[in-house]
Amino acid sequence: MTLWLRPLSRIRVPFLASAGRLHFPLGARHDLSGESGLRPYPPSRALSSVNVKWLWPVDREALSFHLIHNLGSRMGLFHLTLNAKNPLKTEDVEEALFHLQRKNPTMRVDLRLRENTWWFCDQEEKKVDFKMLSEDTNSMEDFHRLCEQGFPDGNTWVFRMIPRQKDAPCAMPEVKEDFPYQYDLHMTGHHGLSDGLSVSLLVKRMVELLNDVILGRHISDELTSRFLPREELWEIESRITKKLEEDPRRHDYVRETIPDSTPLLLQAFPRPSVDRVTSRILSRTVDLEATQNFQKLCKAHGVTINSAFTAAINTAIVRLVQRSGISQQSYRIASNHLVSALRYLKQTPPDIMGGYALFLSHVSRMNHTSNFWEYSKEVHRELKGALQSELPLEQKMACVMAQPNLAEDWARNPPKVVHDYGITNIAHFPMPERRADDQVLVTNVSSTAMVHKYIHMVLFLVYTFRGRSNYAISYATDYIADETARMLADEVMSVYREVSDLKSI
Repeated sequence: MTLWLRPLSRIRVPFLASAGRLHFPLGARHDLSGESGLRPYPPSRALSSVNVKWLWPVDREALSFHLIHNLGSRMGLFHLTLNAKNPLKTEDVEEALFHLQRKNPTMRVDLRLRENTWWFCDQEEKKVDFKMLSEDTNSMEDFHRLCEQGFPDGNTWVFRMIPRQKDAPCAMPEVKEDFPYQYDLHMTGHHGLSDGLSVSLLVKRMVELLNDVILGRHISDELTSRFLPREELWEIESRITKKLEEDPRRHDYVRETIPDSTPLLLQAFPRPSVDRVTSRILSRTVDLEATQNFQKLCKAHGVTINSAFTAAINTAIVRLVQRSGISQQSYRIASNHLVSALRYLKQTPPDIMGGYALFLSHVSRMNHTSNFWEYSKEVHRELKGALQSELPLEQKMACVMAQPNLAEDWARNPPKVVHDYGITNIAHFPMPERRADDQVLVTNVSSTAMVHKYIHMVLFLVYTFRGRSNYAISYATDYIADETARMLADEVMSVYREVSDLKSI
């Protein structure tokens, strides 16, 4: 993840991203230029400005995602199963998406070139990219097709709906009789404009609006979110950069918290040889009783569900490594946690929408004889302390200080993987409030991501839906073999169920 080069002087002036010379500031306040070997993508969009409202220059994070998205990676998708009382009309879905876009301005935003500089712009008359596909469409093939194309045509939000066959199983069989028509809905958005939480809220609102449209309800003009420059975050980054420059000991400590060695999982399960690099997905759902017990135990032991789930993943990795023949007194597991920068912002309004993801590198030492809940408390203390000390921001800025053209470099040549896994947890998936006259219900949800050619070889996507804990594993096929991924998914489930015994309180 890191290339530790000489530290750079503090930056203060606004950041611009030009097509020929990409600039990456330490605190988003100056131009750091470096020659780019990347062709402006795509050039046709730089020439069209009809019905476009220019907003402000693109920042480092958004451009980073843009470059990587257009290599077919780091795309995140939500997959929903909708059950309807009657067949859904394409025009009703399109009208619901029209209102969703009208009430959430971010859904009109694109990234375009303006006089050789990347800008955010508002496509004032742009329709949401939606298609109702045929019943025989393969969902997984459609998912990969969406991811591999990136966002080449200014469609930074994409929705696809696929009718399911009449005999398809229903995740909530008790509603199948009243809501017999099933549809798969795939939805993705540009990570420079949104993160997992904001997208999940959009999905919730979309279903609410679809019910309103079908029932002919009045839909207000009130906005439900806003898209604004990340000025407060840039100011914090500038402060963090100054602190690291003026405190070499803290700077060295932050650098030491970021791993730079071969992950434990790769020591036990070497990288496979593949002809085509892509991402694959496995998913698991924990039963209701085990989920409830796990939550009660977390509360009883004073740890968050995320900390305990992290401990469960670490325990599963250690068990797999031991079975492979690696025996040690203790094991070092490196994880990468996706957290929201919104936790550090005080002036930014709560209805803001955008990409505010941060990474927190965490290295844990686990004794092979550790008690699970005692180990969970240790993980909880470490993660809580890191978040309270602003360590995710410090790690981010230390990386940028060492490698100012980080986004461009990663797009050209992905960094080596140094974490055993990444984890993102959106907690309870937000659901529309059930109403007596609902015409559409969400009966199942899953979350996936493309992780190849990026910093993860394995990414856990964790959420709770209708009271059950769910997790998906997205893995890069050039790092993790299918069988290794399956063993990991199953072992995490085994640990989760094993420790969800209320007798251990």
